[in-house]
Amino acid sequence: MRLEKLLTLTHGNSAYGAAFSPQGDRLATASLDNTVKLWSLPEGSHNGTLKGHGDGVAFVTYLPDGHIVTASLDRTLKVWPAEGGDPRNVNSGHQDYLSCAAASRSGNLLVSGSFDRTVRTFDGLSLNTVAVLNGHEATVQSVAISNSEQRIASASDDLSIRLWDVASRSPIKTLNGHSRAVEAVAFAPDDKLLASAGADGAIKLWTIDGELLDSLETPGVRLKSAVFSPDGRWLVSGAADGALRVWDHAARQLALTLPAHQNTIYGVTFSADGTRLASSGFDRTICVWRVIAE
Repeated sequence: MRLEKLLTLTHGNSAYGAAFSPQGDRLATASLDNTVKLWSLPEGSHNGTLKGHGDGVAFVTYLPDGHIVTASLDRTLKVWPAEGGDPRNVNSGHQDYLSCAAASRSGNLLVSGSFDRTVRTFDGLSLNTVAVLNGHEATVQSVAISNSEQRIASASDDLSIRLWDVASRSPIKTLNGHSRAVEAVAFAPDDKLLASAGADGAIKLWTIDGELLDSLETPGVRLKSAVFSPDGRWLVSGAADGALRVWDHAARQLALTLPAHQNTIYGVTFSADGTRLASSGFDRTICVWRVIAE
């Protein structure tokens, strides 16, 4: 796999994340400048800004019907119309900075994590709170939903990953193995693997039931973000050194290291068809890459 840069987009402060629209013709980008910008692809023209958060926006994604979901340090989640305008729904249940969120494949389930140490689940479009999951002892840095929508994984500064059952709203297992904060967690598309990435420079590979399979090491490099490619073959991580790393996780090999940003990469995400990747950085830029299969 190779990556070829197509676009560099900018914000007025650190870029925390990006999301491709379901059709792949739009990109939404979230920033600490309190806004989400909307861009047309492939040309990268700016065609709108979502304004209304009172603090930095930590997460953005599209729902299958085109609605946009945002999560902010102002402690709120919001659902916006695809073309912008005023939020359709708002949830302000968290008691501290909202640090991360995730949406299920169907869009019916949203999950968020916070400095308040809780994981919360919501009905996708209404944002009605479904459950509050307690157990972490420090900030929740990342959350993920399995593609079956049966499990949630959460990663925390308390060095642990927790697995939760969606239906019963209860804990399944606590996974330990990182020596520093766990910054990112991601399910493989087939739900057979769970990956966690940490400030200790390690990517841990787990079974869906929480059995540790292996560790991919980048000594001395703080890992901040991770995502599987839609076909499940590749695992891409973003790090504090500004590099994207592409792993052939089945072979347990590093396939590519690419200097991409001037410093920390807070977010990495693929388009639904796997042909493009977006990386979001502390340097206020979002880079859009063409994915070239080899």
